Order: sequence, then structure tokens, then C-alpha cells
Amino acid sequence: MKIECPDCAQEFDVADDFIGKKVECGSCDHQFTIGDEHVIAEKERFYPGEKKSMDLGKFGKKASGGRGEVAFTPASYQSDVNPDMVGPPRPRKTLAIFGGLALMGLVIIIFLLGGGKEGPLRDIETNNRYVLCGFSALLGSILVIYGSDKNRWLGVMLALILSVILMFIPTMFPGNPVSSFIKPMDVSLTPVTESKSVIEPESMSDYLIRIGYDPIEEALFTHPRETVVGIYVRNADYSTQSKIASYLYYATGRVSREVVFPRGDTGQAAMILLVEQKKSIEQIATLCERFGQVVKMEKDLRLIEVFTDSAKMTEVNEVQLKDPEDPDFEFLNLKSLKHFDPEWQLAAAKRLASAKPGELRADITEQFVDMLPVSHPELQLEIIRALKVWAEPESDIGEAVLNAAKNLHAEGRVSKVCMELLIDRQVAGCELILMDLWNKDPVLWADHFIKLGAGAELMLLPQITKMDTGHLSMASEILGKVGTKECGNYLKGIMENSELDAKKIKSLQAAIDEIKKRS
Repeated sequence: MKIECPDCAQEFDVADDFIGKKVECGSCDHQFTIGDEHVIAEKERFYPGEKKSMDLGKFGKKASGGRGEVAFTPASYQSDVNPDMVGPPRPRKTLAIFGGLALMGLVIIIFLLGGGKEGPLRDIETNNRYVLCGFSALLGSILVIYGSDKNRWLGVMLALILSVILMFIPTMFPGNPVSSFIKPMDVSLTPVTESKSVIEPESMSDYLIRIGYDPIEEALFTHPRETVVGIYVRNADYSTQSKIASYLYYATGRVSREVVFPRGDTGQAAMILLVEQKKSIEQIATLCERFGQVVKMEKDLRLIEVFTDSAKMTEVNEVQLKDPEDPDFEFLNLKSLKHFDPEWQLAAAKRLASAKPGELRADITEQFVDMLPVSHPELQLEIIRALKVWAEPESDIGEAVLNAAKNLHAEGRVSKVCMELLIDRQVAGCELILMDLWNKDPVLWADHFIKLGAGAELMLLPQITKMDTGHLSMASEILGKVGTKECGNYLKGIMENSELDAKKIKSLQAAIDEIKKRS
């Protein structure tokens, strides 16, 4: 039989003859005399088919004859439930949302990166930009709204916001002015050299129609008058027109990309439109004299007409250009530097950078300095490389090279040769560029900092407590090689008064020890 401890309720199996005897609980050590109240009664067990208990007879076998009332509300179901609204989204709906967002986002990114006046989309007219953005907004919105079954209002709001941004893009990035008189140019035409004979008298209105003046007229509606200049170029084939346009773009400071409108049926004329100009029309006319004769300048109409001088386009002897031993080597390459074609200038700069200076050293140096502000980055790099060879120690080239270095640095293209030239000539301001370069790549520019000498202290010490471990380690190496005694004392003060980690303290101590050895 089973008994239960009255104190801890622990159950035990004991023999039936333990009734009336005193026992001790093995669990809690409580002593008690076993009575009927401590015995656990076993429940009756019944198996299928058995009816051993008389109490089971009270359960009837006859089924109920009536339908009784229920105490719960019967369930009801909707017959028009849309499974798309309650189930997970279908793959095509998800693809539609992502496809619409990707389409609109891609168009926005393309315009942000390439929709400017110098970007690859610069030749797309403003009206066409509106068509492209409008179509992308419509198609993208349909896809997003179609895929947004569960959150229709959210899809509509998202599509609306992106559509507004898309339709605002052409306003932010308008196309360059386009002439309504433009005719496609047949580049297969055989160029016909235009005669410089005087054109028969004609009215101003007929003249403007003949040259296709309307791009200038359209630009004057959207830009301040003094910033618009049109150059009507005659006696120039398609290749020469492109070179002239490229030259004018760089010579005017690259403020706005040039647009070329072919004119005439012979392929020998073009209208070159410049906008947002900072140079005056007189200054631009002077630039045009590099490749031809200024025939007409109408300040009120913002128009310059130039007859291209074929003599200035004549190719020179390449053998003489490339042979440093030729007596005319310097003269011919100087002539190439003065040419308006950037390709001629670049080739001449490369040749002169590898040649030994001669009698025309001063003239070539002066030409390089004049070219620096108006040259494209690749040509600027070659000019600086050539100046390192050709410029005499007493020549005043520092300011021109420094300004070019700032432009190159802004585009991430400044070279080691450029910084070496500035440091060797101790041009004030170059240390700021060097500091920025060193912050980005301390290993690459460490040697240039060492060449600064005492100037390295002025740049590194104020920043040394803000440097990370890698930069501080490199700065300590530089200061150890060029630092003065005062620099060592300054570093010692930093170690005593600043909370630096062990690696930084070790680097600074190494610099101090190196300075002491040199003192």
C-alpha cells in the first residue's frame, strides 16, 4: 500500500501490516503513526468492455431525441475574401515594386552623375529630358502601385514622391541650347576651302539667318547677356571645328561646356556657343586670333566671326619635332605649344619634358607658364613635368604651378613631380596641399614631408594629438628625421600631459630619441 507523509506529502510503498506502527519519513525525518488517514486510496481502473462499477449504470445509452440549444454563436465566413490581401505577396508583385523603384532611381542617379553641362547627357535637349523623365515616372509608378496591394496608399505616395523628383530633374539639369536651324552634317563631304573674298552686302537679318544665329538668341533668354558669346567659324573642317571648340572650352576656364552647331553644306563652317562666361567678348576675340582672323565682332549681338587661317593648321615635320639634336627642335616645339590644338600642345610638352634645355629655355618656360591656367589636367601635369626641367632656379613659376596644383588636387590628380617642384622652390601654400595628401596616404607622401624640413613641424605638431596610431607613427618618423630640439621638448610635453596609449607613447619616444641623436 501507499502512504503519504503528513508533513512533506512524500509518498512511500509499505507493507499492509505497518498500520498502527510509528515510522519516520525518509524525506523530512518527521515521525508519525500510520493510520487510515495516511493511506492513499487507489483509484478504480476500467478497460473497454468492462462494467465493474455499479455507478456506471446511471449513464444511459439512448441518444437524445430532440435538438437542444447551444451556448455559443455559430461561426460565419466571408465568401469574397481576396487571397492576395491575406497571404504573402506574390513574386510578380514584389518584382514589380523593385522594378519600378529601380527604374526611377536609376534615371535619377544617371542625371545626377551625367546630366550636367559637361556630362555625357549634355547633348540631350531639355524637352527630351522631360519626355525621358516623364516616361520613367509613369512606367515606374504603374509598377510600384501594381505591386503594392496590401499598402496601396504607401505605394501611391512613394510613386508620387519619386515622380515629382523625376519631373524636377530637367529643371535642375537643363539641356544645352539647340538651334532650330541645325542640319545633320555629312562628314563624307569633301571639304572645300572657303575663299576669304568679301561677301556681297546683305541685311543684318539675312546675315543672322545665314549663319544660324538662333542658338545665341535662345541662350540670351536663359543667361545674362554678358555671359553669352557665339563664335561663327569659317574655313574649318569638322575636325578643326572640334579642336577649336575644345581649345575655347579650356581657354575660357572650363566654366561651361561648348556646343558646336554645324553650318552650311560644305562642312566648312560652324557656330560655337559659349555660355556662363567670365571673360569679356574682347578677351574671347583675342583667344580666337590663335587660330584665325577676327572678321567681325558684334558686341550687342554677342557674336564673333572668325576666318580660320589655314597656315596655322599646317602640320610640321615630325622628324624635326622628335629629334632633340635637330637645330629647329626647340623652335618647332615652341610653335606647337602656341598652337590652339591641345593634342599638339600635349605632344610638345611630353617631348620637351624629356629634352635638355637650350637657347629658347626662357621662351619655352614663359609659354608653359602662360598655358598652365587654361590647360586641361593631363596637359597641366605634362607642363609641370617639363617646367621641372626647363625652368631656371630664379624664374618666377611658383604661383602658376601652385594654382595648377590646387586644381589638380581638387580633381584628385596632383602628381609627385608637381609637389616636388613646389617644395624645391619653397612655394608658400604647397604645405597645405601636402598635408591633405599625407592625411589620405601617409606612406606615399612621407618623403615629401621630410623635404619640407622645419616646415614639417608646423604642419604635424598641431595635429599630432588628434592622429590615429598609424598616422602618429608616421608623423613620429618624420619628426625624428627633421625635428628640432624644441620639437623634442614639445613631444615630451605631450607625453606627460596627454592620455595616450602605449603604442603612441612608444612612437613619440622613438622620435624624441632620434632628435637627441641628431642634436
